[in-house]
Amino acid sequence: MPTLNINLNEVIEKPKLPAAQPFTFAIQLAVPDIAKNPNKKTGVKEPLIKATLQVLDTGWEDRKFDHRWSLSQAALSSDDPVFSIKKFFTVVGQAWNSDGSFSTEDLQTIKFQGTVKYKEGSGYPNLATIICRA
Repeated sequence: MPTLNINLNEVIEKPKLPAAQPFTFAIQLAVPDIAKNPNKKTGVKEPLIKATLQVLDTGWEDRKFDHRWSLSQAALSSDDPVFSIKKFFTVVGQAWNSDGSFSTEDLQTIKFQGTVKYKEGSGYPNLATIICRA
């Protein structure tokens, strides 16, 4: 059996972002997409916004993770800005167009404070709360 020429003793592990600690995030990328799976209630693959969030806080700047805002009617009518892009705009003070539309480019100008959480057994952060515009 071949031995790999790598020294695992020299590997430095990155700590996870602390859950429930406020961080400042920038929306680095936001693109429209379609959900991979059909909505459980409607049976339709709903449109969504796929965003890449980057942590801006000192010492954590190399951290990025994805977040998705569904554009289903149920998600849009939620009062939680983690789920509703409309509520997100309201919480961070971002205006949308007079006809109710918005551009994904508008999202890429937003910096906000929020927290992360982790699903049990996962080291991948998920957006937990959105506090305010940064």
